[in-house]
Amino acid sequence: MTLRRRHATCMAKWQNTKGRGIPPGAKQMKSYCMLFAMAFSAMSMVTALGCGDESNKTVSDLDLTPDTSSMKKGETLQYTLKVMYSDGSADGDMSGDAEWVSSDPATATVSADGLVTAIDEGTVTITARYGGEEETESLVVLP
Repeated sequence: MTLRRRHATCMAKWQNTKGRGIPPGAKQMKSYCMLFAMAFSAMSMVTALGCGDESNKTVSDLDLTPDTSSMKKGETLQYTLKVMYSDGSADGDMSGDAEWVSSDPATATVSADGLVTAIDEGTVTITARYGGEEETESLVVLP
């Protein structure tokens, strides 16, 4: 499990060393703080990596902006990734938490936070992936 800098408290999976989940009816902590605690007993060790009441949120949609279809060779363009969740809530800029991919790095590259640099003429698809979803934008690099 990879914990990212945002919403790590919502991504915790609770279990003991025997691989059993926390039993139904157990009290759940409802805070938005990171909790790093260990409890030891003769039978098992429990590690709490996070807590929160947003653990049932799933990504329902992504929105990539700006909606730019072309740029000139040598220019840069900063994409912003907005994430919408199944409960209707949203996070504004998750660009730094997404996985970014350029279909043709010889035409345009994309950095880990969504900054596109136009290298050479051609057409390229930029993809942002987050929470099991992906959003793409097609760009034409002009001379």
